[in-house]
Amino acid sequence: MNNIPVLCVTGESLAVTYEAALVKLYKEGTRFKTQYDKPGDPLSLDCTLNATVMNPELDPMIHQAFPGGIDELKEYVMELKGFKDHW
Repeated sequence: MNNIPVLCVTGESLAVTYEAALVKLYKEGTRFKTQYDKPGDPLSLDCTLNATVMNPELDPMIHQAFPGGIDELKEYVMELKGFKDHW
């Protein structure tokens, strides 16, 4: 396995920084096989990443490709709009 690269990204919001981190990992991360890979699986990616968010409270705070799916994104939007403030 190659040395694990140390990558740095900076962005205005959490969503922008998250996307920049994924792009940087894809372009500059180290690729390797793991013990969990099945035949035909793509190589895994790894890096050490320093992500700096300049305005962490800036919207959107979640990327559109949020891995939780549309239901979790709807919950997040309801929280942003204050619909859950009474909880």
